[in-house]
Parts: sequence; C-alpha cells; structure tokens
Amino acid sequence: MTLFGFVPAMHSEDKVEIIRGADFPFYLKEAEAGDGEGMRCVAVCYQTGAGVEKDLRKAWEWYGKAAAEGNTEAQYAIGTLYRDGIGTRQNYKESAYWFRKAASNGHAKAMVNIARQFAEGKGVLADQRIAAENYWRAAERGEDEGAYQFAVMLRDGKGVAKDLPRALKYFTKAAAHDYKDSRSQAEALISQGVRLSPDKNKHKHK
Repeated sequence: MTLFGFVPAMHSEDKVEIIRGADFPFYLKEAEAGDGEGMRCVAVCYQTGAGVEKDLRKAWEWYGKAAAEGNTEAQYAIGTLYRDGIGTRQNYKESAYWFRKAASNGHAKAMVNIARQFAEGKGVLADQRIAAENYWRAAERGEDEGAYQFAVMLRDGKGVAKDLPRALKYFTKAAAHDYKDSRSQAEALISQGVRLSPDKNKHKHK
C-alpha cells in the first residue's frame, strides 16, 4: 500500500498520511477482507477526507478494528486522537494506554509520546525514570526528540544518573538532523571540556 506525502497533525512531530483518494476502494476491499493495514488506511481516508467524505466516527471505527487486529500504527493513531481530542473528548489516560500499547510493539513515536506524558504527569503518575527509559528507547530507534530529551535528562540528572559525556552523545545524535537547539547544547558541553567517550552501557539507559 502506497502512502503519498504528509500533512501536519495537531502536534508537529506527528504526521497523518495523505492516502491517494483514488485508492480508497482498494483499501476498503482489503479492509473488508480482514486486512489490518487496509483497515488503518480506510481510517486515514475517513480522517483526512481522501477519496471519501470526512467522517471521524467512521475513522474511529476503522482505527479500532485495525488496532484489534494488532496494527501498531492504528494503536498509535488512537493514542493521538485521544491526546488531541479529535472526534472524542481529550483523554490523557486513554492516550497513555494506547501509546504504551504501541510502544510495547516497538513504535518509536509512541515511545516519545508516552515518555512526555510520564514526564508531565498527564494521564499517568509523573515518573521521570519511566520518561527517561522511553526517551532512550525512542532515541535508539532514531527519533530525534527522544535523543534530545534523553540528553537533557542525562545532562540534568533527571530520571537517570547524570552523565555529561552521554548527554553529549545524544545531543550530537539530535544535532545530526538539526533538532531544536541540540547543536548549541552539544557545543555548550564541549566548551565545558566534555568529550565523547565509549558507551560501555550502550544497552542500558542508566
């Protein structure tokens, strides 16, 4: 199934695929045959109005069916809908549930989102350790926000042991894609004499 371009969702780090409207009948056929990804694509069509009249109720219905089939992207999408109050009342407890579910299946952006909710105490009890864990997991999957936020926590000793060389490592990861002020943050650490060192605990977040 081919996705064509992106449009911003309510959070700039999240994207909702624009699926070519002409492909809607194909996606619907796949969905009705029980294909989870087809169900998710039908949901995206209803959410964005691609090839069909926009209908958030039907989008929710199809996202739910796709999630029940184990589609991780659909699980993540449901989390964003609850988080942003799209087609439903905003509910951080529910968004946390769905982000954790998607994160447990390896979804990097879900890891960033559940980390943020634990850091801010939205829908869950604030827990900086769990936030750090999930930012680290996201960073290891190439998510720039995960790398940046984990670097901040390493720098400040928040939720994880203070470790300036590792903070520099993760700021450098984020700086490779010019994420926020990661480059200047890395330069600030270097100016303090911090240098990169071999990461002996590269498979651990502590």
